[in-house]
Amino acid sequence: MSSPADNSRPPAEEIDERSVVRGLVAGVLTAIVFGLGGFFLISDRTGAMGGVLFFLLPFASGFATALVARSRNLIIASLLVGVAICSAILILKGLEGWVCMLFSAPLVAFGLTVGAVLGALIRRDFIEKSGRPNVMSGLLLLMLPLILTGANKVEEPARRVPRAETFTSVFVSEASPEKVWDSIKVMDRVSGHKGFLMRIGLPVPVSCSIDREEVGGIRRCNFEHGYIEERITEWNPPHSMKLEITSWDVPGRPWLDFKDATYELHQENGRTLMTRTTTIVSRLMPAWYWRRFEKIGVETEHDYLFQALSKKIAGRE
Repeated sequence: MSSPADNSRPPAEEIDERSVVRGLVAGVLTAIVFGLGGFFLISDRTGAMGGVLFFLLPFASGFATALVARSRNLIIASLLVGVAICSAILILKGLEGWVCMLFSAPLVAFGLTVGAVLGALIRRDFIEKSGRPNVMSGLLLLMLPLILTGANKVEEPARRVPRAETFTSVFVSEASPEKVWDSIKVMDRVSGHKGFLMRIGLPVPVSCSIDREEVGGIRRCNFEHGYIEERITEWNPPHSMKLEITSWDVPGRPWLDFKDATYELHQENGRTLMTRTTTIVSRLMPAWYWRRFEKIGVETEHDYLFQALSKKIAGRE
């Protein structure tokens, strides 16, 4: 026969559910606090971003979450929900864009995974076996922001040195160099197939105009959001046009500057080859990782322009 005290106890299943909910809430809050808090703690007003942001911060978030959420499933769920909330806030506030989020995802996922695994191992093998696990966990959680701040200071000088990258694409046409030149120098309408990257935030050009067809003239390219203005530094129709990019207002890319652009045309085997070269200045590190994604972004823009040029030459625009 059970006593009244026994009847007042909540079922074991209810206790387990409460523990799971408390663990999940604690884990998600920890992931959000370290994710957003760390982002603002180490953010650089110049727009420069490096290994501290893309690897060490996710590592710290994963590590901290593993100290608070006490099971593998809770750690994974907490990190997934936390990352989703942090990403949504950064995108809605205009601090990051979908393209940058997508490209940085492998680095971030790697840092989160390493941090979570190491945090879970330390909690299991050291913290839980110590006499004061809560104190040890608290000390480690307090140390993480100090480590992030210190690492950020060490990385900052190298991160603020801009890196120039030049990317080249070639357009081939059966038309004469003169016709290709006339079609590219001014484009009242730029339209093509928007690939995935353009649909999620890569700038989409809509027109290009020139005020004077000579050295010193200004060529302006308008985008769906923003513009780029270029000063003509070489004008040699129908062979070459070189442009120095003087101003721009393309939203969502504080880490990127535009330097120059070049069009060079020549004939080969009865066809016209136009080489489009774009030079950007990037403040993203590590260079070995970001260079390939910068190349993808620039070449996507080139391809969109070439589609519009093909249609204009064929008289479909």
